[in-house]
Amino acid sequence: MVEALGRSDPAGEGAQLRSIQMSGRARTRSGTRVVLSVVAATLIGFLLLPACGSGSLTEAERVSAEIEIHAAVTRQLVEFDNTFGPHHRFTEVLIVDHLDVDAADSLRQGRSAGPFSEDQRSAIAAAIAHLAPVRFITSQRQFIQQDVLAPVIPGSVIITLGPVEFDGDEATVGANLWCGGVCGLWITYRIGEGPDGWTVIGTEGDWVIS
Repeated sequence: MVEALGRSDPAGEGAQLRSIQMSGRARTRSGTRVVLSVVAATLIGFLLLPACGSGSLTEAERVSAEIEIHAAVTRQLVEFDNTFGPHHRFTEVLIVDHLDVDAADSLRQGRSAGPFSEDQRSAIAAAIAHLAPVRFITSQRQFIQQDVLAPVIPGSVIITLGPVEFDGDEATVGANLWCGGVCGLWITYRIGEGPDGWTVIGTEGDWVIS
């Protein structure tokens, strides 16, 4: 009797079980959708986080920062790290008119990363105008007496700058100063942005002085 009722009652216990199973699958699918939505939102947020941080710069901000950074590095070299002391003054500052990828390497130089813009030139010249006359040159070689390793212009200095490498809220720049066979510096500076703009805050890695 019970067996017959079990087979012949489509709206009975069997149907209820199927309904429960279907409801369980629906809830499982719904729960899966919720979990996937949360995971997707988390991944999107994680991917967007660096772009929203204070270290991200628009193209215009990057260009403006590079101008300020190269000016700050040039002043640091000429006024403070000139190998003579903060009171030394050169007769003229000659600045190579393009970026050199190997500026901080005493053994390798000459790989150009592009010329300075007019805005960059103006900012660099303004940063050291109170220290010495400034001239932009295309090559170091024409201003070096190779036989005696001395500047063609007595008392002058040649500055070479590398590209700016941004690192979050800071940046690094390779650079060198040359004023004779026993007067040179190859160095990488670390620059940070503060209330007064971008300024040199230290050095990065090894540096060479002669």
